[in-house]
Amino acid sequence: MTGQQEREIIEALLKERGIGDGERLKFFSPSLGDLCPLENYEGLEEVAARLTQAIRERQKIIIYGDYDCDGLCATAILYEYLTSAGAECGYYIPDRHTEGYGLNFNALTDIAEREFPDLIISVDCGITSVEEVRFAQEDLGIDMIITDHHEPAAELPDCPVFDPKLSEGDVCRDLCGAGVAFRLVQALDKRAAEKFLDIAAIATVADVVPLTGDNRVITSLGLALLNKRRRRGLNILIDSCVKGAVTARDIAFKLGPRINATGRVETAYETVALFYEKDAFLLETLVKNINECNERRKQFTADLTRACVEKLQNTDLSGKRIIVLYDPYWDDGVLGITASRLTELYNRPVILITDSNGEAKGSGRSVEGVDILDCVRACSSYLVRFGGHKRACGITIKKSLIKEFDFVINRCCENKYPAFTPRYKQTQGIEIELPCSAEFAEALSRFEPCGEGNPRPVFTAEAERGAFTRMGGGAHVKESLSNGCEMVQFYAGDRVQWYNSAAKKKFAFNVEYSVFNNVGRASLMIADAYPVQAPPGQLLLSSYLKMSAGGGENSVFSPESIDEEGIKALKGKGVCIVANSAAGARLAERAGEGFLTAYGRPYTPCPYDTVIYGLDTDADLAGFSHVVFAEMPLLEGGIDRLTLNKNCRVYVAGGCPEGLAAPSYEELGEAYKAVRSCLKIKQGANEASLYNAAGKALGWEKFIACLFTFVDLGIIIYDGGGFNLPETLRRRELAESRLYRRLKEEYDG
Repeated sequence: MTGQQEREIIEALLKERGIGDGERLKFFSPSLGDLCPLENYEGLEEVAARLTQAIRERQKIIIYGDYDCDGLCATAILYEYLTSAGAECGYYIPDRHTEGYGLNFNALTDIAEREFPDLIISVDCGITSVEEVRFAQEDLGIDMIITDHHEPAAELPDCPVFDPKLSEGDVCRDLCGAGVAFRLVQALDKRAAEKFLDIAAIATVADVVPLTGDNRVITSLGLALLNKRRRRGLNILIDSCVKGAVTARDIAFKLGPRINATGRVETAYETVALFYEKDAFLLETLVKNINECNERRKQFTADLTRACVEKLQNTDLSGKRIIVLYDPYWDDGVLGITASRLTELYNRPVILITDSNGEAKGSGRSVEGVDILDCVRACSSYLVRFGGHKRACGITIKKSLIKEFDFVINRCCENKYPAFTPRYKQTQGIEIELPCSAEFAEALSRFEPCGEGNPRPVFTAEAERGAFTRMGGGAHVKESLSNGCEMVQFYAGDRVQWYNSAAKKKFAFNVEYSVFNNVGRASLMIADAYPVQAPPGQLLLSSYLKMSAGGGENSVFSPESIDEEGIKALKGKGVCIVANSAAGARLAERAGEGFLTAYGRPYTPCPYDTVIYGLDTDADLAGFSHVVFAEMPLLEGGIDRLTLNKNCRVYVAGGCPEGLAAPSYEELGEAYKAVRSCLKIKQGANEASLYNAAGKALGWEKFIACLFTFVDLGIIIYDGGGFNLPETLRRRELAESRLYRRLKEEYDG
């Protein structure tokens, strides 16, 4: 790619984001002066005046927060400022599991009896709490202030309110809860507010609000402050999970989830101290607990995701615009994050509902192009309560109405968004030529911080034969291009042969800039790769034998026969065509025209019509209603290791592929000695490298037949990415290999 082409791409990216010549300085070098004027926010002056009075008169103030990262950050900002300003102040964080989101009557009563406050100020909640505010003011005699960023209802609480969504004109309406708290502190003391930019930046990224306008200013300046490492608690947390300077991606995938975790699996009250506490021992103990909660959260999320996928395996999703699932025993602490995972897997909005304190509560997440709150609001007659924004919602519903709600919200989505079709889209991006220059990567780095509303630029490039090598113990792959540019993908060690094959592949990647030994370079971080054409027959034949090696004899595999026209008739019914030979690949390309194409395994558990080349032996095909094997497996028992839907109809379109041959006893002996010698030198070698070193005399077909016969006998170990020698070796007879016996029967008569 030439320098001129790189400059044209940068210009196109700026234009795409609406950044003209006049906005470039603000975009690339934001400052606090770029924030929209405080006086333009409706309600902010009244809220600031009431707080100023409370500080001056030494009134007791309680901050009522929320248990997620945004709510905790907003609480910390306001608490630290108010205490530093001399206010008598405390805070309250509700328990997700026993109280749920937002203001509640019991909590307000408890606060009144224990704390005797003059004023309660909410952060990140309260905009729809009309009755709760009235109860606090009239029954408990406590003044109220509401600060929030969620969508307001038709009736507002009767107290001072600051919610950016109530303002018009030149304001940022998409602030997160902590962004609202930051701007409130600015209205009280502009200079003092600057030290809270780091906390506001964490919440802004973690709450997935658009990183444009004021949010970009807050995040850019906040990241710079965060990397000055001025908060002891955050430093300990950062050191536990981040290497190098903290980026927006680190917040999104490391810091944010950890801060969120305590509220998901236990209570989040103590987490607020992470931002202001000075005692090192207390902070180390707190961070240890935060990380332990995060591990539990990950396990809970994985378990719930798996349970939801299993529920959906026997569900016809063809008419589902929004997935609604209910189970009374789910953990309500991970509903939202699991819903987010499922939106990625099924490419449509998801609402998960479970029982919580005698009610059914749900959490929803959406995809681009569907305003889930808009859909929920249209179904409000079925709900007890609801709230949220375009991409996320929370609901409370009577259990008896869940089934009707599912039907109605799907019809509502269909009517409101008729053009929306849930369809997996293989990652697309700007098509470029490789390699990229370090100057191009550095220019792209200036688009950071990236996130919602300002996505990281994605690029694609077609490639044929690569020169990838495995790294990190074989788990990851890397290819060195010219100009110091490199392509890297984590956890893709088992794909190295396909990447290095002659088949056309399309890579989708982000471009990252790094400096090593004072020299800048571009790293292309692969996010996705898919076949443009079928892999070579040799590679597919290897997959065919791999599927049979280790397969049991007592199979439940009972396929139906099918021809090409029969396969075409299955289109649109959740069909997966498996091709593990050159002939099978040709059949799949003809019969599966217009299908998704994948290598090794499907992209998602959702049953989009798919052709899979070189099927992995542990692939999960449970989402498909029909699975077609383009060739009869050598050992039917090998299929039993796949995960198939119990109601799946299984077909075979052809016999065993041509080109294989059963090796002789002498050929097996020579091949084993050569392979063993190679693996003593380099454990984890793949088929191609072993063939180049030890198998050319036999030819590919016969050599891989030898190799997987050894795997079948257990005298060579295959772990999915490469071959290894077993720790202990016991004598085996060749006749013990079911694979070898089947090869002899099929190819030697």
